[in-house]
Amino acid sequence: MSNAFRSRLALFVCGLALFLPLRSTADDSSPAPTSLATTTAPVTDPASIADHYRQVAARPEFLDDDQIDLTTRFQDELAQWFRQFGARMENFKYGDRLPEVESLLITLMVIFCVWVVIYIMLKLTRRRARMDAQPEEQNAGRKTFRPAEAYDREIRDAARAGDWHAAWLASWRQFLSRLEDRQLVDVDRTRTNREYLRQLGERALPGSALNLLGNLVDAYDRFIYGRKSINESDWNTFVGQINEAGLLLHLDDDRVRAGNRTKSS
Repeated sequence: MSNAFRSRLALFVCGLALFLPLRSTADDSSPAPTSLATTTAPVTDPASIADHYRQVAARPEFLDDDQIDLTTRFQDELAQWFRQFGARMENFKYGDRLPEVESLLITLMVIFCVWVVIYIMLKLTRRRARMDAQPEEQNAGRKTFRPAEAYDREIRDAARAGDWHAAWLASWRQFLSRLEDRQLVDVDRTRTNREYLRQLGERALPGSALNLLGNLVDAYDRFIYGRKSINESDWNTFVGQINEAGLLLHLDDDRVRAGNRTKSS
């Protein structure tokens, strides 16, 4: 091989060694393809970001067991149970007799409801009949208060013990019992002393008697309803007024009281 050829070969190899790095550098500096150069613009809308977050969080793979809707699960299980029950009823031995059983049960329920309605109507009718009964018919010949003599011992024991309040009550009830014996008032536990006074005012009684009875009722309101303390002086005044009213109304007339006892017996 000649020296000239060797020189040319060496120059070619050197030129090739210099050309390859320059070409790779040019390739790297060449513009990128259009598909890589263009990138998607970032999403900055808060509403879109929140909506996307909710869509991702709602995926089944991101749900916990506690977040599963219990109502939906219950409905699914209930529907599955009904499907299984229907499949079993198709194979039931007496499945073709079920309509007859249903008709029998409905008939029994209707009969029971009618019986309950009739029972309630009977109870209400009887209760109304008892409520509509006249008190005069139920209490005919019966006294509201005890006989007047039955209060003497109660009054005496209360006065001996200094319990003027109890003595006052017993004495007043004895006075109402005496009015009842004379049939001067229509005595009833539901009536008030003012109503008794109104009944006495409808009768032809002396004016002094009506004034005295009014004072007695006022004193009763003060000492009994008003809970004013009662001393011995107040008690003695009240007893004197009771005795005076008895004389004016002739409540101590033995003949009248004996006649009333004969009628009641």
